[in-house]
Amino acid sequence: MVTKLREEYELWGLKLNIKKTKYMTIGDTSKDLQLEDRKGIISHANEYTYLGVRITKVGNHEPQINDRINRGRAAITKLNSILWDRDVTLKTKDSHLSCNS
Repeated sequence: MVTKLREEYELWGLKLNIKKTKYMTIGDTSKDLQLEDRKGIISHANEYTYLGVRITKVGNHEPQINDRINRGRAAITKLNSILWDRDVTLKTKDSHLSCNS
């Protein structure tokens, strides 16, 4: 199938870069693919990012969701250091909050 895909690309003037190309299957054990013409190996990936979403080989995007949750927690932690600091005046706190809304 990869050979047919590569041939079709060449008809359009495109060239498949074997060094950069990887593949992933969902819910299956993956092995590196040896091309029929022995001109390279296409390696498998356990996860990849598609349209900004990280997908794993088990077919979920739970790592992406956990990453977003952790980034949200980090942002709130930074805000809490300002909001709960007794040395920062209410006027300063109010100006920080109104700038972000």
